[in-house]
Amino acid sequence: MQAIKLYPLNDSFVPKHIILADSRPVRVGRQTNASIVPGERNGYFDSKVLSRQHAEIWEEDGRIWIKDTRSSNGTYLNGVRLSPEGVESVPFELTAGDQLEFGIDIVGSDNETIIHYKVAARVECISASNAFGHPQEYYLPQ
Repeated sequence: MQAIKLYPLNDSFVPKHIILADSRPVRVGRQTNASIVPGERNGYFDSKVLSRQHAEIWEEDGRIWIKDTRSSNGTYLNGVRLSPEGVESVPFELTAGDQLEFGIDIVGSDNETIIHYKVAARVECISASNAFGHPQEYYLPQ
């Protein structure tokens, strides 16, 4: 079992620690009703720039993957959009130190003021345990 930590780069959310189990994808998207509430342990965000079903993240064979699920404003991995608008991407592997962006900054009529911020995060990938049975984090030096 693996987990992923997402640390905000623009104060658009609280840090998330999401468990990835049984190769089941974790949906990333925006809150759409009272039963889908953004939390530290899920992939939902309080953001107007995300689609309801924006992306999916999952673990397979010890590696962590992401794909865009036909979002309007895009999913970006290290600054590169995964697929055109409305097109599902192929899977991309996530590694420690990657930067993820969900959506884009929306600016006001003055073309300067940001009225809705993208969700921007630094990724840390975590294995459930190392050879000694203790949690182990993998990360790149900063």
